[in-house]
Amino acid sequence: MLLRLVLFLVIVVVVVNEAANYTHCNIIEKIIKPPTECIYNPDEYLDVQQIIARHGYPSETHAITTKDGYVLKIHRIPGPKSGKRGGQPVFLQHGLFESSADWLINGNNSLGFLLADEGYDVWLGNARGNTYSRAHVSIPMDKPKFWNFSWHEMGTHDLPAVLYYVGNITQKPEQIIYIGHSMGTTMFFVFSSMYPVAAKNVKLMIALAPVAMMTHIQSPIRFLAPFSSNYQWLAKYLGLYEFLPDSKLIKFFTHGCDLLDVNREVCESLISVVCGYDKEQFNEKALPLLLKKDPAGTSTKTVMHYAQEISKGDFQQFDYGTSGNMAAYGTVAPPKYNISAIETPIYLMYGENDWLASYVDVQQLAEKITSLVGLYRIKLKSFNHVDFLFGKDAEKLVYRPLMRVMRKFPEHYS
Repeated sequence: MLLRLVLFLVIVVVVVNEAANYTHCNIIEKIIKPPTECIYNPDEYLDVQQIIARHGYPSETHAITTKDGYVLKIHRIPGPKSGKRGGQPVFLQHGLFESSADWLINGNNSLGFLLADEGYDVWLGNARGNTYSRAHVSIPMDKPKFWNFSWHEMGTHDLPAVLYYVGNITQKPEQIIYIGHSMGTTMFFVFSSMYPVAAKNVKLMIALAPVAMMTHIQSPIRFLAPFSSNYQWLAKYLGLYEFLPDSKLIKFFTHGCDLLDVNREVCESLISVVCGYDKEQFNEKALPLLLKKDPAGTSTKTVMHYAQEISKGDFQQFDYGTSGNMAAYGTVAPPKYNISAIETPIYLMYGENDWLASYVDVQQLAEKITSLVGLYRIKLKSFNHVDFLFGKDAEKLVYRPLMRVMRKFPEHYS
């Protein structure tokens, strides 16, 4: 009898260990937890190049150095699984706290993979300060000077460098289609308004959840606005240089959300509070992967710059205060970005339930863009800010309509 009991316990241990290798749950957890919470997704433990390769696509990583010395890593899917190459280049730029991984959150239905399936040469950008772009030719990452940037520098230094690089490598200058989400759109509005000639390297810009005007933002992030000029307060509570590097909230998001059912519900609720509530599109399967990859990091100054946008109501350069502005710009107030100077064709896509990119602000932005070629409202009233990346029906609601627009801007062969 004792021998049988020992044998039974050995078998249980083996089975449990074996199960743990392929799921997030042991045998008991499989019984008491919903099946979706036990699914093992290898992408959670891979970097972007490995994720691309695991899904069967060709994968490359490139390093580009900006004029001010930041070393940016960008990822490339040069074509479909069939091996065909030479398609029109498409550059995808992530939003705040994100990385190139966010374009792959939805597995095979992610925009990065779907564009590759259509034959495009897909490039995935990474802004300075995130997981893949934390290097400088002379400044260590732990020095304050490294983090002295906002999305202004991302637009004036990062984008010119990477877009020139993509045009040069593909030998297809002026044929690039740019797709940005959230901060990825802000970066492009900065770039194209300040350097309209250089922006001609882009044939079409598609903005998902565009962010420039922020007067009507509903997200609790708006409560940062009153403190946007109080650098000491921000340094004390948000982190002096890198935004929230040791925050308990961040650690909760990245490590605690997938441990207990109640934590998972809290995570879903927090995301809804920040971005807009949309239970219908919330992709529970993608949540563990999302929490492994985000937040990918940025500077406190980047967040401060957005807080100033909310507070001031203008799309303008960073406000250093009267004396600081005189030193930086020679004027009392920071210069405004001249959106009407943009010459690149712009197509805007927005959701009515987006608490970060309010549809009112998007419509006001559209009125200022003289090169606007379209303003598209997502055909679902509850669609929110993050649904553009990992909503259950993002392919049908966003990506297929987006690709129909892209086909109207094909490569021009001289």
